[in-house]
Amino acid sequence: MAAHNVQTKRDFVKVLQYVAEGDTVTTPTNYAAAITDPTFTAVGKVTDITLQPDVQHVDTDVLGNEDIIDSVKTGEAYTFQITFEMINTTLINYAFSASGGGTGSIDESLTFAFSEYINGTENYTAMYGCRPTSCTVALERGIWTANMTFICKEITVPSSTSPWNGQTATWASETSTATMSHSGAGADPFTWNSTAYPERRFSCTVTRGMAIQAVNGSDKIEYCKASTRRCEFTVDTFVKSTTLETDYVNKTERTAGYSISTSPDDDFAFTNCVITSFSRNKTASNADAYVESITARAQGVSIT
Repeated sequence: MAAHNVQTKRDFVKVLQYVAEGDTVTTPTNYAAAITDPTFTAVGKVTDITLQPDVQHVDTDVLGNEDIIDSVKTGEAYTFQITFEMINTTLINYAFSASGGGTGSIDESLTFAFSEYINGTENYTAMYGCRPTSCTVALERGIWTANMTFICKEITVPSSTSPWNGQTATWASETSTATMSHSGAGADPFTWNSTAYPERRFSCTVTRGMAIQAVNGSDKIEYCKASTRRCEFTVDTFVKSTTLETDYVNKTERTAGYSISTSPDDDFAFTNCVITSFSRNKTASNADAYVESITARAQGVSIT
């Protein structure tokens, strides 16, 4: 029997990386446009990539025939999801930043690319016109991880010919930068109303609504840009006062913050936060310190 070729993680050649397409809110014509001689930036330490092309079609079922007689493609929609260990806040800021920020913010669309061996031959995949629709970052007593979902105009079918064949593409290598960890933020990184609270777990999710232009005559979307932003975070804090429970009951709006790193100095800054869920667990058989858990909705968020 002939040998079967099986792909594994070791068949990855060029790590997942991206290059900015520019502020495509100000200049929509650059959205998903091919970039000449690109210089790529590595995403980080990627642990998972899920590509989700969705090619829609309509079946034709006619009178007088028991079988479907035709199938017609009507559209193409593309999304992908990545999980990675954070080495900085550059990529996640595309999801967290407010509209109107120009380059480096949600206004700037991205091109992603990677390569892999398929049946012994290096094949390239590119994703054009990418904008994040959601981003979740999480930290326990370990490392910062991020999970991001992107919408894009196109995900190419793997090809042995690079999209930048004949050009000078500067590819990024796997980064040697250390993953950001809980100890890099210093003591008591979480604050509520400017008061520090010791905690053991933090996660934050930003969801971006997208206005999408899909027109007759084209299978792919023509354009997209952010239209809404929703932010929510969850924290497990050690009980030190009744403030969090009181603010939950009264639905008092507060500021909140979380220090991501002190070197470089990166912080989440949350405004007009309202606690939407509160719980406090006390168990006689548990010798650990008492913990209260909150989930809060933030009206605004920035990485400062």
